[in-house]
Amino acid sequence: MNVRTFIFFLVASFLLIPSRSFGAGFLIYNQNAAASGMGLAFTAQADNPSAVFYNPAAINRLAGTQISFGSTLIMPQTSFKSALTGTETDMSRHIFFLPSIFITHKINEKFSAGIGFYSPFGLSVDWPDDWEGKYLSTFSELRSFYLNPVISWQVIPEFSLALGGSLIYSDVEQRKALSFAPLPVHDGKVKLDADGISGGYNIALLYHANNHVDVGISYRSKVSLTYKGDVKTKAPSYLASYMPHGDISLDMDFPPILVMGIATSYIDNLTIEADLYWIGWSTYDELYADFEQSVPKAFAKYTAPIPRDYHDVLTYSVGMKYRLNPHFVLRAGYMYDTSPVPEKTCDPILPDADRNEISIGIGYTVEKYTLDLTYYAVLVKDRKVTNNINGFNGTYESFVNLVAFNLDYKF
Repeated sequence: MNVRTFIFFLVASFLLIPSRSFGAGFLIYNQNAAASGMGLAFTAQADNPSAVFYNPAAINRLAGTQISFGSTLIMPQTSFKSALTGTETDMSRHIFFLPSIFITHKINEKFSAGIGFYSPFGLSVDWPDDWEGKYLSTFSELRSFYLNPVISWQVIPEFSLALGGSLIYSDVEQRKALSFAPLPVHDGKVKLDADGISGGYNIALLYHANNHVDVGISYRSKVSLTYKGDVKTKAPSYLASYMPHGDISLDMDFPPILVMGIATSYIDNLTIEADLYWIGWSTYDELYADFEQSVPKAFAKYTAPIPRDYHDVLTYSVGMKYRLNPHFVLRAGYMYDTSPVPEKTCDPILPDADRNEISIGIGYTVEKYTLDLTYYAVLVKDRKVTNNINGFNGTYESFVNLVAFNLDYKF
């Protein structure tokens, strides 16, 4: 296959795929089908170009030039039962595509380089326009796009270090209804659109203890974003001048992430890995909207700091893969994913809860091609909210199906 033709096909496919996604917290670690098949326990054994994301110190293991293109199809379903009225509302169902591209190149015996394009943070919720929580949210979406070059140095045959930097673009959209009570007029609407650019870094190491044990550590820095955009409102003409409108800026932090993993292969053809994740969600403590124009006192609540008060979490995963023969690999995994969202700020924008996640996958290799397929189920615990800061209490129920595929090619 012609190299230029292959790369053009991958990039064009990426650009044609919608990038909205649904995530736990709003972190989405499912960036590769093989990793997802292992329950995301992949830090110590990352053995394909997605190592750029999971552990760039491992790209020294990859010969020549390799490229990986893939996508995860995310199919969430969520409902809310109001504690006040008993009414049950279903969120609109969509299928979201989370694409990724990774490329690695072995420069020499000591150094390898790689680059990745992926979306690790995002959310999308779509509630009916006339539902009970319409004054909190009818639609909310956050997207992020990372361009992440990395370089890895094999210090000694058993030990590698890696360093990378990320250019990050993110945008956000939110829509909700506005109440003019006690005025005898219909509800208004407000829409926020904003985007921002920032940067971050990642570092990693890989230690090959012996022929049966590998240890990996990967760290991603906090990312501080300032979103710039505008707010538009729809209201009766005589109220329009009192509505929040015009240019706006909004500050938000993506959390730092530290992952530690150990992989063992004492049984022929069987690899087992366990990973521990620390995610510093406490950086996401509040949102503050800064309007360029003055805002009437009646709407000051839209500019005051909005508490989020997320807390740091520990999450763990285990996975295994079994090589049937030179062509086929079977995978299975489990992750316990801890929600960072406290009860008081659990709301329709992010109705999050702890979850159990299970996965099964298969890989097939022929000549220079490898195709990986994975099914990943997210069993979200029911989230009963009784003391939401906005008084919006009730029970959220969610379930998420994910189907992931990757096609890798070795030049």
